[in-house]
Amino acid sequence: MGRISKAWLAALGLAWLAPGVATAQTREGWELGPEGYYYAYREPNFIHQIGGFAGVNTSYTYKVGQAFLTGNGIFDLGYLDYKSNGTGNLNGKVNAVGDFRILAGVDLMQNEWVGISPFVGLGYRLLYEWGGGRTSTTGAVGYDRFSQYFYIPAGLGFSFVTGSWVIRPSAEYDFLVRGEQTSYLSQVGASDIRNQQNHGYGLRATLLFEHGAVAFGPFVRYWDIGESKPAFFSAGGVEFIGIEPHNKTLEAGATLRFRF
Repeated sequence: MGRISKAWLAALGLAWLAPGVATAQTREGWELGPEGYYYAYREPNFIHQIGGFAGVNTSYTYKVGQAFLTGNGIFDLGYLDYKSNGTGNLNGKVNAVGDFRILAGVDLMQNEWVGISPFVGLGYRLLYEWGGGRTSTTGAVGYDRFSQYFYIPAGLGFSFVTGSWVIRPSAEYDFLVRGEQTSYLSQVGASDIRNQQNHGYGLRATLLFEHGAVAFGPFVRYWDIGESKPAFFSAGGVEFIGIEPHNKTLEAGATLRFRF
């Protein structure tokens, strides 16, 4: 076993054995760790992309009394297979996802064993998809795409203390303020197109099991985005209208967090 692997195992062991206090309140400080998940993107009856993502989830929480402010950042890379009824199949597409959020909330303590923490905030999600220069099984030429969501997250966190463990489930609704999809059609001889999306929502749920300075558990994230506004693009001197179809995204996986 290499030195790096031994160092990670030692750090995990020390964090696990640390005598951190079991508390139903939101904890101040840093939280950092890996996450991995299954990803599925679908445009009903037309396109779907599936594969795996892995990356890092980090946050910092500052508290004043029972109130808290959390900054959260997620960065993941994915390796996906593309399938379409119209344009064929293309395996091994690389995607990058970033999700950046500011959350403000308050701990509403019922007693020392149970806590409820409502929160609200602002969020920005981006996804970049590399497809330029690739050709599908039907000869369709791919292009890069850039997705952006501006949204308002609102949800509830719960804490249940049982011995030296704390169970922390949370549920969240994400209201889409605006989405924008940029398709770089200039890579295939047309003009780029930007479609604006004004209708949609997201859902999130996490179940963390916390012991000392270590927390782990499953999560799910889901987006349902309505059809975009039409936008114009040109190809070969002719002007066309393009839309971004109604689409759904599912991310389901697990995370490991270290608190310090």
